[in-house]
Amino acid sequence: MKMAIYARYSTEQQDETSIDGQFANCRSLALGHGWTVVDEYRDEAMSGSDDSRPGYIKLLADSESGKFDGIIVDETSRVTRRPGELPRLLDILAFRNQFLIDCKGFDSRSQTAFLLASVYGGIDSLELSKIRDRTHRGLRERAKAGFSAGGRTYGYISAPVDPKDPDSKKNLVIDEEQASIVREIFQRYADFESPRSIADDLNRRGIPSPGSSWKRAKRRARGWTGSAISGSAKTFTGILRRELYIGQQIWNRRKWKKVPGTSKRKSEMRPQSEWVITEHPELRIVDDVVWHKVQSRLRSVRENAHPNNTAPRGRPSRYLLSGIMVCGECGGNYIMHDSRAYGCSSHTNGGKHLCSNKLRVKRETAETAILRNVREQLFDESIVARVTEQIETAVSAIHEAESGHPKELRQSIRALEERIEKVADAIESMGISHTLSARLLKLENERDSALQRLQAATEKQAQIESLPDVVPILVERWRQLVEEIGTISSNPHVRLEEIEGAREQLKTLLGRVELRPRDGILWAYPPSNAEGLAEASPLHIKVVAGAGFEPATFGL
Repeated sequence: MKMAIYARYSTEQQDETSIDGQFANCRSLALGHGWTVVDEYRDEAMSGSDDSRPGYIKLLADSESGKFDGIIVDETSRVTRRPGELPRLLDILAFRNQFLIDCKGFDSRSQTAFLLASVYGGIDSLELSKIRDRTHRGLRERAKAGFSAGGRTYGYISAPVDPKDPDSKKNLVIDEEQASIVREIFQRYADFESPRSIADDLNRRGIPSPGSSWKRAKRRARGWTGSAISGSAKTFTGILRRELYIGQQIWNRRKWKKVPGTSKRKSEMRPQSEWVITEHPELRIVDDVVWHKVQSRLRSVRENAHPNNTAPRGRPSRYLLSGIMVCGECGGNYIMHDSRAYGCSSHTNGGKHLCSNKLRVKRETAETAILRNVREQLFDESIVARVTEQIETAVSAIHEAESGHPKELRQSIRALEERIEKVADAIESMGISHTLSARLLKLENERDSALQRLQAATEKQAQIESLPDVVPILVERWRQLVEEIGTISSNPHVRLEEIEGAREQLKTLLGRVELRPRDGILWAYPPSNAEGLAEASPLHIKVVAGAGFEPATFGL
């Protein structure tokens, strides 16, 4: 029997040995049953409630293709922790004549499997809720008592209350080196210097940014940006908005809610009545005069801002290529620098000393060039032929599964009839006996059952064969999807969710397109494993960018 193994661990605090241990347990179980392990899948530092795990997605895809007969996990919580997902997975596997087994005794082939799956899901959900409530309650009491309740604020470090006991509760203390930078930022902003100018100067001087010493896996880990200084009035983020700098600690201002089925979290403000506010004059870094000047200027900037610049951060972008193009110099995203052009976010927000790539490209130029290449390459006859072949293979597999394998049933019936004939010959030569009679009856029942299944399968196959050929329909739909991607950004009536959908399709086709400046020209490089595109070499198709872009060409 062919088996797959899946392993996962949740947080970056765990290491790869956690997965190695799970694999070892699963391999031992497979060996004990005489099973063959055909593939192993893993997800590292990913929550079991996130259905978008790459390893899990690949596992389900290979399950659908019939690559294996079953899945082995160390325990069911490794494969999923999202309520309702385990029973759904077992339904899918049962439909595919596959099963799930773990090293703790769970087996989806047992009669109680679905009941246990529902119970496990309820337990996981309840336990997660309890852990969340206990953690929040403990942090609230720490905050009320005036202790640090977690989180990092530039200008401070955590130190044990009892220096002789490193495990004692921790309090914040002022880091004088960082505090001097905080005072400088406040004073310069109070003197009407822009956040971007301040950030550029700090980067020029090589001053470590707040995130430079933090172990970030995805976000920028170095360099100052204007947004890190000015922050947001709605979320109370940014150096200039931190009340802690005037000795006031506010905890529980926001709560984070997990987006179902993903690892993403969305924050929302709690009612002010739930905030825990404590005074800490010993933590004051900025005096009241400078603080009030800064807050007054922040309010003025907010009130006079253009409506397009006051939308909340984190909202879905209305620009098609947002999150797709990245800077080859620093790895930052290319974002809308202004209403007309994309530019490197690091250079835009942090200045030339954070990223030297100042080249920008008009939105229409980038979208036209990239989308033209997508359409041309995806409409190439060889690509269309490959897609057609994949669709035909998938449809054929569906037909075979739906029809119940008539060929295999006929072979089984012939084998049963041969065995029936041999038993009949034995009765004729040796005489009737209880054993031979029982065996003959059993074989005849199996043959009759197989004949009934064959009749049903033959009828089903006839129904399927009478259906219209869906391959041309699906290929045409595929062509329409590619065309829609190419026209959606120019449609003035397009909805935001339609842009999001087209952007996700582009990400699947292209991956992340790297823009590298060379000799004053931007060149676009799709990743080497870009799905659906031809072999990835620089797409050197020069496009005139028009006035206002320097230089006047954009290599795509």
